[in-house]
Amino acid sequence: MSDSKKLRKLREIRIKNLQKNLLDIQLRGTEHRININSRNKAELAANNGSWVTEHIKTAILKYNVEIDKLPKLYVKDFTKEELKEYEKSVSKDS
Repeated sequence: MSDSKKLRKLREIRIKNLQKNLLDIQLRGTEHRININSRNKAELAANNGSWVTEHIKTAILKYNVEIDKLPKLYVKDFTKEELKEYEKSVSKDS
C-alpha cells in the first residue's frame, strides 16, 4: 500500500479513536447533543439559554485541536496501537 493510502487510513483510525474517546468516555452521560460535522469536528448543539459545563467545552476543544493536527501528521506520529490497528486492517483486506 502506498504511503499516502497508509497515512489516510491511519488518519481514519485516529478520527475513529478520537470520536470514541469524546463520545464514550469524555461526554458519557451528558444531556447535550454533539454533532460531528463533515470536517470531523465536534459541534455542541444546545438550546439557547442552556448552560454548558466547563468539562464539556474543554473536551470538545481538545477533540477539535486533535482533529486540526491530523493533516500535518506523518506515519511516525501515530501510536503503536494505531499502527497495529492499521496492520490488522491491511491483513484483513488481503
